[in-house]
Amino acid sequence: MGKVTPEEIADKLAKEVLENQKAKRIKVRTLIGHFDYEKRTEENATRITQLLADRNILLNPSIMKLGETWQLKLDDRVYLSENKEENRIIETENIEIESYDYKSDKWFDDILTKHFRTEKEVENKFILPLLNRLNYSDDDRFDGMTINVANGSRSSVLEVDFALSNTENENLEGQILLVVEAKKEDRLYKQVELDKAQKQVKSYAIWLSCRFGLVTDSKTLQIIDLFPRINEMKVIFECKREELKENFGTIYNLISKKSLTKYYEKLNEN
Repeated sequence: MGKVTPEEIADKLAKEVLENQKAKRIKVRTLIGHFDYEKRTEENATRITQLLADRNILLNPSIMKLGETWQLKLDDRVYLSENKEENRIIETENIEIESYDYKSDKWFDDILTKHFRTEKEVENKFILPLLNRLNYSDDDRFDGMTINVANGSRSSVLEVDFALSNTENENLEGQILLVVEAKKEDRLYKQVELDKAQKQVKSYAIWLSCRFGLVTDSKTLQIIDLFPRINEMKVIFECKREELKENFGTIYNLISKKSLTKYYEKLNEN
């Protein structure tokens, strides 16, 4: 009898998830062992992630090497779950903006007349204050996160401007809630540049096991579902800088730390 292939192993794991109709919890060590790998490498982490994604199975949190270290220990557990239609929707009702009167926040008015001269200024003077208002702390934010993707003799390193997590929630340890792609002011005015930025943030989705992305040049802001299907993405919200204040409640409901924590906790229960 021939050796079981990685594709057949992925088929078996996917079948278990689909038949049980709920997330399968498994140690990283056990998952790697299923694929008959003796040790964890960037290449086999890439391979496992891709094989499961090809079968519409989400792997949360990511088992990839992020930055210079493995974010998960071998005895940490991950969830394998089906990418169901109902799991693609963020429940936005009744998310309370905690003790913050954003309608009286002068920052929203002040930025209307600002000119950010570089991409770094967009990051420091627009994105970081916005993330703070979405309740992400400095500890929740990984600036310039690299993702090491290896496939045989080919390898590449992707760099994410900002990767956000909830460092206070032990149940979501290692889970990336949101990725942010920054561009120089007015860069996204051209559709070709907007398309390029969307594809750039989409390229992080599978490897980070992250569903949602924010793309902005400070003038335009888009929130994107990065993973409705393997090769698809969907803009679920868009506004201009001058519309930011009136739409902040919607933005908070979609990508705040509180909202996305609730989303991923529910995902792992299914």
